[in-house]
Amino acid sequence: MLPVLAILLAPAASPAARHDSRASLSPHMRLGKHRPRARRARRANRVLRLAANSAVSQPPSGETVLDAGFENGLANWNTAGVGDVTPTVTSDIVRSGSRACNVELTGSQDRSELILGGNGSGSTTGMVEFREGAEDWYAFSFNIQQMVYGHPGAHNIIMQFKSEGEGSPNFGLQLWNYAGDDGHSGGRGLWSTGDAMGGDRFLAPVSERQWHDVAIHFKASSQDAGFYQVYLDGQLVDSREGVSMIVPGHEYAYIKNGLYRNGGAIPGTSDIRIDAARLGTSLSSVVPG
Repeated sequence: MLPVLAILLAPAASPAARHDSRASLSPHMRLGKHRPRARRARRANRVLRLAANSAVSQPPSGETVLDAGFENGLANWNTAGVGDVTPTVTSDIVRSGSRACNVELTGSQDRSELILGGNGSGSTTGMVEFREGAEDWYAFSFNIQQMVYGHPGAHNIIMQFKSEGEGSPNFGLQLWNYAGDDGHSGGRGLWSTGDAMGGDRFLAPVSERQWHDVAIHFKASSQDAGFYQVYLDGQLVDSREGVSMIVPGHEYAYIKNGLYRNGGAIPGTSDIRIDAARLGTSLSSVVPG
């Protein structure tokens, strides 16, 4: 990702409106900086909810940040929806600090995921809920050690904006290896999934055994009043507005990170590291340290 200094000094710009936008990170530093008084008022009355046991820090800039970077184990996560295997904390391969999360599925196992917010247990107390109008930045880094990639009919999600209750997410990021319906528009790398993202689309190639940084600026909505921008390694790889990040008819959504796949269709060993997970009110508050 671009150095933090360059990010902090970059000029600002209004959110991108077109679909499948691709641009460098720094030109979009102004996203969310227009109308500062209105923005401050929204921050004072945030729709995002943090329970009392969520470890929230407040840096000198005044931007509230939830640091879930695994330096304190699974603090600021919960395992309520973990699935087949509970992710572990490791120190062998890290993006920042001294620890990262190891997520590994074998055989026909389907799921190993964490939910953002909590005290590392199976309780959802402390889970971060994003309700209508909540606008935030979320970032995380991933490193593919070994992967059985998804394809049509075999989802392979590493991050999802999951609405409460049952059903598929309207926003998700997954790892596929598929040439595309036309045989050439796809590739091996990061793909979208979910109605808000226009379904399964190739976003960008990613390499294995290398850290990749993801930053997402979004506004939650179930009424087609939301937007998102997805950055990968400092580049804007996807951007849409007028979307429902929350599935219509649902009250809120929450963030899950890990691996969620169709293990019957893509069995085998998939091993990924996740680190530097942060929730904040600006890009500068969530970039890896």
